[in-house]
Amino acid sequence: MNTPTRFAVLLLLLASIILDGCTGSAPTRKTSQAPADSLARASKDLFVKGALSTVGGDYDAAILQFRKVLAAEPENAAVYFSLSKAYVALTVPDSAKHYAEKAVYYNPSNRYYRRLLAGIYFDMKLFSDAATQFEQLAEMEPADARNLFYLAHAYLADEQYERALETFARILQFDPSNESAQAQSLWLELKLKRYGAAIHSLENMMETNGSNDKLQLTLGELYLQSGRPGKALEIFRKMINETPSFVPAWIALFETHIEQGEQELFLKELGRFYAIEEIEFPRKIEVVKLFMLMAEDDPAYSEYVNTMVSELAASRPGDSSVYVLRGMSHRVQKKYKLAQEDFQKALGLEPKKLFAWEELVSTYMAQEQYHHVFRTVSQARKTIGHSSLRLDVFEGYALFRSGAYLKSVKVLEKVDNYEKHESPSWLLVQAHITRAMAYDKLQEQLKSIGAYRDVLGIDPENALALNNLAYLYAERGENLEEAMKYAKQAVDAEPDNPVFLDTLGWLYYKFGEYRKAREIIEKALSMEPDEPEIYKHLVEIYRALGESDKVKEYIDKADELRREETSQKEKGKSQK
Repeated sequence: MNTPTRFAVLLLLLASIILDGCTGSAPTRKTSQAPADSLARASKDLFVKGALSTVGGDYDAAILQFRKVLAAEPENAAVYFSLSKAYVALTVPDSAKHYAEKAVYYNPSNRYYRRLLAGIYFDMKLFSDAATQFEQLAEMEPADARNLFYLAHAYLADEQYERALETFARILQFDPSNESAQAQSLWLELKLKRYGAAIHSLENMMETNGSNDKLQLTLGELYLQSGRPGKALEIFRKMINETPSFVPAWIALFETHIEQGEQELFLKELGRFYAIEEIEFPRKIEVVKLFMLMAEDDPAYSEYVNTMVSELAASRPGDSSVYVLRGMSHRVQKKYKLAQEDFQKALGLEPKKLFAWEELVSTYMAQEQYHHVFRTVSQARKTIGHSSLRLDVFEGYALFRSGAYLKSVKVLEKVDNYEKHESPSWLLVQAHITRAMAYDKLQEQLKSIGAYRDVLGIDPENALALNNLAYLYAERGENLEEAMKYAKQAVDAEPDNPVFLDTLGWLYYKFGEYRKAREIIEKALSMEPDEPEIYKHLVEIYRALGESDKVKEYIDKADELRREETSQKEKGKSQK
């Protein structure tokens, strides 16, 4: 039997119940379905033995004793309750649930029985059933707000956000200053896009518990979302007037002007921002970089970013950092020539500025001008006197793309010389992936496998590494169970990636599940119709399924695609 994790919810919610036993039973109705929880003398010794076994941790023995008691008293709720607790301790949720339901059935007024059942339901993700029990508990114990909290969280877990919000409102009727209920209510109002109600809740929070910068910013954002930009600007300006160096308020102010298309006001406020001496220059650059990132997702920001960069450059014409920043902005907009000019201006002012060299190389990489990459990396090393991880990764990738696989791995093998804790993880991942692909091209599969494992050591969910490692294992016919796990993870991450689907289908073929393999790889083929490798795999699958007519058809198609690939490569070489 598997050993699942202990019921995390019960450890928090029901710890006292597991220790208390049945001593807290509430008075019961004497009906045929709710007998008293007292035990007949003949069963008392068995029950005591079961309770002692529970305390001693021998739950199997306890269960045996409690079942003997039930044989004599099949409607005793206390015994069902004790059985349920024993199964909770053994982490057998289905049995724990069954006996807790019996306990509540035979004694529905006992709050301990019902709380145990509610906790079991919650832990089994039966959130609607849990909510029903917590609602009953809230009615039984109207003065205990804890039941309402449990009820609200059951509704949250069940994604019944309206009912959760109503429940937090009930809590706030008991305790208007409860910060947890206030915060949860605010979150739900935002999720449900009830911005007016959220503003009211936030203002109440600030009035009751005091205000701070974070709450003020949130209130401004809410006014913006509710179509009241004037109120939002009023809040942001007030914050700036009180603390001119508070950068988050400036960012919110700039965003509001951009969203409203207020160019003149934006420019006026930008001038004020740049003039504030308390905000250090590097901090101002970071603000511009933030808006550059925004412009990548929203082109409407591009014009404003250009203004930010131009105004900054005008104020500091001799600062190399400004030219690097403007070059980055030009590159984001794919104005590569202007970007190159700016990086070269920066290097003219500060020849040993490593970041400027890296950004210049990055611009050539974006244009796939690998000959410029090699030349610039060499110049950077000579000028600065050393290399960098980023320069090595750029050079290694450019060598790989140029077909110089052996040179590529020699450069990228140097990444181990850099301190891992000081290196950006994405650069190390890129280095190892490129190295793995270069090893594969050199037919050194074991080294390629090692490089992909290096990637997963840094980024265990990297879909490309998962897929490629799975495919290498499939081709070698080894570690197929592990390969299948990796292939499924890759497809889960990118379900519409035809290459990943092909790998998964090929592994099903390796396991002899030919129909499943055909289904998956035919789906991959519908997305990537010009990939000869997919046709090759389908040929083997159709052959295994005895579909000889399709075997011939797909062999011909694969051969045709390979000839086209070869022709394209030869054409590319001749043009160089």
